[in-house]
Amino acid sequence: MSTHLTLCETCGHDPAQPDAVRKGEQFAREVERLLQAQAVSAAPLTISRTRCLMACQRHCTALLRAPGKIGYVLGDFAPHREAAQALLDYARHYQHSATGQVPFRDWPAGIKGKFIARIPVLDD
Repeated sequence: MSTHLTLCETCGHDPAQPDAVRKGEQFAREVERLLQAQAVSAAPLTISRTRCLMACQRHCTALLRAPGKIGYVLGDFAPHREAAQALLDYARHYQHSATGQVPFRDWPAGIKGKFIARIPVLDD
């Protein structure tokens, strides 16, 4: 079963520095870089980008979903390696869950407090 992580690349706009690289872009690059470095024998995790997840107040936002599973929108990440790693670690736990629910005891520390929305399974 394919797990998909969609990253907002336009989050974190700073009006004082309109030409600066946005925090969402920085975070997306870091997640992609880490995934590429770790993609040895892990189950497939597809990453894509979007221009907006409409969670602007909680920038560096991601949508994690898979067919037949609950989906999650997460945000408030810092555009750093540690935050990107926490998201990827959580995504791996999510992949191994039959329903998309990951026991709290398995959450990486960097994921706690980052949940914005829980998206119910879309029944066909």
